[in-house]
Amino acid sequence: MLAYPQGDLDVDVTQVLLAHRYTMMPGLEMDAYRQGRNMHGMVCPIDGAGEYFFSTGQISRLSPGQIALIPASAAYRVRAADGRPFEHYTVNFLGNGDTLPPWIPRGGMYVLSPKDPALFMARFQELTDIWQRMRAGYRMNAKARLLSILAEYLCQCLSQNVDPGAYSRTLPARRRIETDYAQPLTLAQLAQECGMSPGGFRRVFTRVYGQPPIAHLMRLRVEKAKELLLIGSSLEETARLTGFSDVNYFIRYFKKATGMTPGRFRLMF
Repeated sequence: MLAYPQGDLDVDVTQVLLAHRYTMMPGLEMDAYRQGRNMHGMVCPIDGAGEYFFSTGQISRLSPGQIALIPASAAYRVRAADGRPFEHYTVNFLGNGDTLPPWIPRGGMYVLSPKDPALFMARFQELTDIWQRMRAGYRMNAKARLLSILAEYLCQCLSQNVDPGAYSRTLPARRRIETDYAQPLTLAQLAQECGMSPGGFRRVFTRVYGQPPIAHLMRLRVEKAKELLLIGSSLEETARLTGFSDVNYFIRYFKKATGMTPGRFRLMF
């Protein structure tokens, strides 16, 4: 099993909201998240299969032997496939979405075929039992079990799908983005952090994180802007603190990235 590069991955779990075993009957479609989730979720199929249709256009089929993580804000509908019931464990939880690895698609799901599906099945069953018994300390115990599941899940995702060498090489740039996102960073500066040429750095970074470095920087700026707007920061202050030199450009970019103006976002949330 591959260790996390330099211990970097550390997903925040603030609170477990739900852990249950659920059966979706054929012919029914669940669209409660059509407008988007406000919590993260993990799904562990037991029997049958589910088809997930995301607003991004992603269509995923989830079957026994697979585990999925669905970030908050993903919008989708799901139905049982093949005319059979879709039985699965679901765990919903709150946590800082910025701590999820960038290669987890924010508008879809990331599906893992683990090395030992039975191990995951047992852990989901244990977490569900803890939640349903509601004994003293059950929320903390549920959080501990979920963190254990997430750690194993992310470790296996990393070892199966991400080149650890490329991840480690680009890590200095990602850390620079996360600490200095309000500064006028350039591709050349970020490449220099990693001791790479701009072209080579851009290719490797995109392969690891699923998006070019400047797109990753802009996504983080928007997420930080959301946090500032929700605590009452003015548009001018939010733009300045997130690296947008011009408030009008900030408004245009925010609307392009989220589908709504900063003012509308603040009213809705």
